[in-house]
Amino acid sequence: MKTAAVAFAFSVIASAALADDAIKLAVGARGNWETAAAELGQEAGFFKRHGVALEILYTQGSGETQQAVISGSVAIGVGLGTTSVMAAFAKGAPLRVIGNASTGSSEFWYVAANSPVQSMKDAGGRTIGFSTTGSSSHMEVLAFLKHAGVDA
Repeated sequence: MKTAAVAFAFSVIASAALADDAIKLAVGARGNWETAAAELGQEAGFFKRHGVALEILYTQGSGETQQAVISGSVAIGVGLGTTSVMAAFAKGAPLRVIGNASTGSSEFWYVAANSPVQSMKDAGGRTIGFSTTGSSSHMEVLAFLKHAGVDA
């Protein structure tokens, strides 16, 4: 009986040692250029070959991704706007940048070709779309409006 118990204990310890390291990620904008790497790498077996298992939480954008990291719900956020992370860090958020896929903003602001809005100065009293509150696109809209001196 003791031999069986010892064998069982060793098998549990050995299987635990062979398990992949699990890392939780929050990924904004699923399938977008830089946010696809985790999913594609996982599907291709890249992380498994290196003893890593990803648990991926998809969010609606930078603001939600950042909050998941700040709250400790995930270990790593992917696809955050540079401006958003810098602003949160400057306000004391417990964040550390460990990598970056691009520098600066990659957002574009556009209207229909026949729109009477030709610049942010024409946006007063109108609605402007951005990803999520707290995201880099949200901060850019607020900065554009302040610069143009209009309320939208």
